[in-house]
Amino acid sequence: MKKISSKKKQYLKKQQVRRKKKEYRKSSSIRAKRLRDNSLLFGLNGTMLRFHTERTEFRKKFYRSKTYTHASRTIEITGEFGIEDSDNRDSFLKKASEIIDFENRELIFDISGCTRMWPSAVTLLCSLEQWVELSTWNRKIKPKLASTKSLDDKVNSYLHHCGFDNYVGIKSNEKDGYYNDCEVLKIRRETNQSNVEEREDEILDMLKLFTDFDKDQREIFHSVILEIFLNVSEHGVSGFDNGWWVLAQYHASHGIISVNIADNGIGIKNSLFTGPQQHVISKIYNFKSKNDGKLIKYATTPQVSGALTAVVKEKKNMLSRSRYPLGSKRGNGLDRIKTGCRRLGVELSILSHYGYLFYDSTGNEVDCGTMNNRVFAGTLYHLNVPAKKELAQ
Repeated sequence: MKKISSKKKQYLKKQQVRRKKKEYRKSSSIRAKRLRDNSLLFGLNGTMLRFHTERTEFRKKFYRSKTYTHASRTIEITGEFGIEDSDNRDSFLKKASEIIDFENRELIFDISGCTRMWPSAVTLLCSLEQWVELSTWNRKIKPKLASTKSLDDKVNSYLHHCGFDNYVGIKSNEKDGYYNDCEVLKIRRETNQSNVEEREDEILDMLKLFTDFDKDQREIFHSVILEIFLNVSEHGVSGFDNGWWVLAQYHASHGIISVNIADNGIGIKNSLFTGPQQHVISKIYNFKSKNDGKLIKYATTPQVSGALTAVVKEKKNMLSRSRYPLGSKRGNGLDRIKTGCRRLGVELSILSHYGYLFYDSTGNEVDCGTMNNRVFAGTLYHLNVPAKKELAQ
């Protein structure tokens, strides 16, 4: 066999490298063309790809690592904690604003004086686990979340039954006789989008048991929670963690079903300002201002969206008014949620970082505003569904 010289070996090696580079450039060109042609995801000429990249860069800054250096801190929670009862909303917002942006190595919830922990409050506290992970994703040590027990056995029974104990380090094998499995959909941190349909069915099964909704009304409610699930799965932390949260419970004594669906995403305001409609929105609202509540309300109006596939108004000519391209389907999600809740007599609450918005069962706005500190680590959709009156105790 003829021996190959060292020069020949170098030549063949360089030729192989050139061939691989050529193949890589060709494959990259094909992938780029597919991205440009995929109008559903990235729009024509790669426009949506630009917004996708911009949002990704925003997330990296938004979830920059925090330094949890302060000593252990205890948060005292007394009485009823949650937004299910309108009388407790102000106190809930105030207490929540003391919790979310903590900088302590350990956060302890002292609930010894708590007489009722509503599902909305459980969602708030449990979702902190993911919020902490996102802000400490490149660190080996993360803050610890812990909780005491309540002096009320029924509160402890509920917190154990709904899954709260799993997120605050409480180990308990106790069995309770206060709650049935059909009355409580345990809180879960979902990381698989395919689980949406299963969670929907579980919530709808609860409606069949405990409401007077007929088949058509259940279909309307189904469309409402479907829109919410689409929002939390799209506007959640898709670049880092696909987790979203679900918790529902039937309250016989109050005649309601509390449904809570949440994510730990960048929030409604930041989604609007990093989406395709950002230039239009920036002419109306200032990004640097504390106006999260106003932006939540603005997002409930038709054709306003933070989705990467949303479109902006375009003018056909100088004489025509601005309008959205024919066939646009993005920008009506929150409006459909609000309309569906009004038709069913369901109270709707939306909390997103610093902002909050409350609607009553007739669809009228009850309260809207912005706090100085965060009231939720992401976005929470809360629904108060009227339950069967004859089952109320």
